Amino acid sequence: MEDANQQVNNDVDNEENFEEFEDPSYNSEGEVLDNNDTFEKLKRNDPAIADIELVIPLNCSDGHFFNKISWEEDGYCIGFNTHIKRVMLTYYGNPFDRPYNQPYILGEQGNDLPTRQQLQDFFSCIYRNSSIKQLIITSRIGIIDDFGGSLIEGLGDHHSLKRLQIEYDFNTAEQARASARALGKVLKHPKSELKHLLLPNNNLDDIGLGVLCDGLLGNSKITVFYLDNNRHITSIGWQALSTVLQHPNCKLTKLSLNWKGLNDEGSNILGSALSGLSSLKELDLSQNESIGSGGWHTLLNHLAQTSIVRLNLRSNKIDNGGLASLANMSTLQSLDISMNNLCTPSGWWTFFKLLQRIGSQLKKLDISCNKVGDVGVAALGSLLSSANTLKTLEMSSMRHPDDISAQGWISFFNTLQDSNVDLVELVLANNHIDDEGIQLLVPLLSRMSSLTQLNLSSNRSVTPTGWQTLSGFLQMNCALEGLELAFGNNLNDNTIISFTSALIHNKMLTRLSLATCFNEDNNETITERGWQAASNLLCNTTSILDTYNSNHTLHIFSGGDHNIAAYSRLNENKDKVEVARQKILHTHFSNDGTSKIQELLDMDLEMMPTAISWIGRPTRHDWKGESTSGLSTMYNLTRRLPDLFDSSSQKKKSSAGKRKYAA
Repeated sequence: MEDANQQVNNDVDNEENFEEFEDPSYNSEGEVLDNNDTFEKLKRNDPAIADIELVIPLNCSDGHFFNKISWEEDGYCIGFNTHIKRVMLTYYGNPFDRPYNQPYILGEQGNDLPTRQQLQDFFSCIYRNSSIKQLIITSRIGIIDDFGGSLIEGLGDHHSLKRLQIEYDFNTAEQARASARALGKVLKHPKSELKHLLLPNNNLDDIGLGVLCDGLLGNSKITVFYLDNNRHITSIGWQALSTVLQHPNCKLTKLSLNWKGLNDEGSNILGSALSGLSSLKELDLSQNESIGSGGWHTLLNHLAQTSIVRLNLRSNKIDNGGLASLANMSTLQSLDISMNNLCTPSGWWTFFKLLQRIGSQLKKLDISCNKVGDVGVAALGSLLSSANTLKTLEMSSMRHPDDISAQGWISFFNTLQDSNVDLVELVLANNHIDDEGIQLLVPLLSRMSSLTQLNLSSNRSVTPTGWQTLSGFLQMNCALEGLELAFGNNLNDNTIISFTSALIHNKMLTRLSLATCFNEDNNETITERGWQAASNLLCNTTSILDTYNSNHTLHIFSGGDHNIAAYSRLNENKDKVEVARQKILHTHFSNDGTSKIQELLDMDLEMMPTAISWIGRPTRHDWKGESTSGLSTMYNLTRRLPDLFDSSSQKKKSSAGKRKYAA
């Protein structure tokens, strides 16, 4: 069994590392190909392009890409670029000319729209490119006819394309078939290298899915398939997909069917097919509220026969019986079962006890927004005390009157005091944890040497005195990178000052999230005094040395003054020497540049060249945040010490020094 689990881990890790595209980002941000800087990077084949997602708007008005490019001269900038990896096609329509629910149809003719010839030229460049691995066509672009379909069909023999995502919210099921037909041909193309196919919100019906499945049948390359929020599919369409899943060549490792696409009948058909699919490691069935409790019992019994490692069941109608069936999935390592309100505390008690008896391999567990209750959380404590595999635990928003009480949290933390729990991420936001609970939690956290992320937002029962318990942990902790304390916590000036004092020498924490708090009289509990302490932590302006020794790692997200935000932006730069330099230039040599010149004048003459070089260093191009040039400081230094820059006088001084030394 141990060897089998290790093989599962290896399979999943290999799939995770595939071109860093395991998890989709439907609203990815990137660099828009609308400005000359990006265009020039493309033309000179700049390697920096590899680190960003290239967003290409299919607009043709003045200044836009399609209007200014000469395909004969500049088309190579895409076709023969060797660094582009991620491309997103979108459309920025004028809201006065085109309503939100009327996106641009690929190939549509009109003002400010590319001609069909331009589109063909553009896609020809995409076809020629040998580095693009991911192509996203956003919901602002529709593919509803043979012309648009032909452009997609041309991707069939793309040299490097591994991941294709098409999302179109507004077409009818009939229109979606054009896209499905084209994709079916891509999937059948013998040279296609496509591995990930993402089709969320496409309004596919049984006919469209059937055409798509015809292309998928026997395909041994597709490993990731998304059909999220396609609500027109009935048992006929699910049966077509089941035939694909049961084919011996099917190598699917991840399947996503979230957002109300399944009912009892469809889930039973798919469950039966999935139970024989040994390659499947990850399944997303979140928000399928049309599946009833009985349907979940049947489906989860089917899934117990699989080797699924990651399972997302968020926001469904799973009840106590479903929980009991779920406990039989012995290969599970990641489980999101948040927001299943039909489960009662006794059901959770049974679930955790079954996991303890069977031997849980869970590494990640999310049970947020559930009625776990004191009974359930006690069983969870017993499970965690006997199993040390868990690395991520999310238990947020359990503030229901019948949920975990303050005493329940106290008992839970007490149970874990002698355990070997060593989490990487712990989320306990919006709960009934109080001062006694936080005092028990802190020593538990201190023993977690792997903990990098901690979220304690919105625990309103903890007083400012209770929060100060965290100070010692922050001062001594060597691994924590992110701490969330925002939204509704009882923090005040003394708390902030205590935190900032503890964080002066902490170089690991990179993110601290705070928020303006209010007392019962609706007055802010963190005043200028508290925010100033946070600002001083990031940039202590008392002296140049104090500024240099400030915290150049931490980003504080808060409702404080603008200085905190500015210093946090500066701290994003990985070159911490440059961060210190920028802060010193900002705070000690700003305005007329003469306020601290005397400190430079008092330096030993031998140190002066180093100081001048440091002041005049050019700002790096990848600088994040506001940057300041040191040239004005050099100018003022030159005015105050002209002999230093006079070569003839320097020679005289040098000769005099030698004669004096010789004497």
